[in-house]
Amino acid sequence: MAGSPTSIRYLSRETVQGLELGGRQMADAIESVVNAAAHGAAQNFPKTSKVLPDGRLFQSIMAVGLGAPAPLMTATKVVGLSAANAQRGLPHLGGVIVLNDGETGLPRAVMDATWITEARTAAISLIVARRYARAGAQRIGFIACGGQALSHLWVFKEVFPLSVVTAYSRSRASAEKLADAAREMGLVARVTDDPRVAVAEQDIVVTSVPDGPGLTPFLDADWLAPGSFATLVDLGRSWRADGFEAFAHIIVDDRGQAAASAAYRKLTPAGPYTADLTEIAGDAGLGRSSDDERAVFTFQGMALADLAVAALAFQAAEAANIGTVLPG
Repeated sequence: MAGSPTSIRYLSRETVQGLELGGRQMADAIESVVNAAAHGAAQNFPKTSKVLPDGRLFQSIMAVGLGAPAPLMTATKVVGLSAANAQRGLPHLGGVIVLNDGETGLPRAVMDATWITEARTAAISLIVARRYARAGAQRIGFIACGGQALSHLWVFKEVFPLSVVTAYSRSRASAEKLADAAREMGLVARVTDDPRVAVAEQDIVVTSVPDGPGLTPFLDADWLAPGSFATLVDLGRSWRADGFEAFAHIIVDDRGQAAASAAYRKLTPAGPYTADLTEIAGDAGLGRSSDDERAVFTFQGMALADLAVAALAFQAAEAANIGTVLPG
């Protein structure tokens, strides 16, 4: 049952996760909203961020959907990140997403941003991987094995015939946890103490190393096998900058956002970029042209993706009448 025009629906992380949104479903929704933005039906705004010397990050982003085919609503996400939370027994990232009705301007939903951030990030990767990873990809390697690794695993398994997972993490316990999750999915999984093993000879590589004091890039682009696809969820901070010039495709989520953030956060590889999400969503012909081409996707995340997935969650919650309805 839908709430009243003035009510606000609160969705906890458990509630959002329980909606069981699918990887393809989220990727398709994001691609649709990104394409709508290219035609003036939605707008993405660059992030506003504050990074402290110890690596803590505070950030806000906003996207506006102006109508079909984009949701007629706005999404504003506020997040905080602290690598030290691992020692506190807390997740390293937390935040909320607020949805406002696009017609009335009134808030309609407040939801936990953690699961949506992890899931929409994996779905963004999937949009690019559907074009630039080999369709028969079976081997996937992870550098860092937290929430982003797990979300990428289940989203990518929905589309690719994955069979073997290789996990590397500075915390062996997190690598073992990801390997156990992979085995529960019916996959062969191994844990390695050598990051090169998790990169070399893989069809797909996912890196999601959190930032922190003293982090030094330790991955080499030349470890990546011919035909491989790498998605750098960590903005490439774990990769040495050289070596990417030999890649056939270097993709970013948003050229404008990459340029706007260059003063405080430089992406690796830095470009030049062969495509961004808007170009991919608007051109069915973009993608790899041979099985030997290597491709890398480096990205920061887009508010349009938060809008697309948060709108899916809100619509599903309204239809099922779940969550906590607060009076407006």
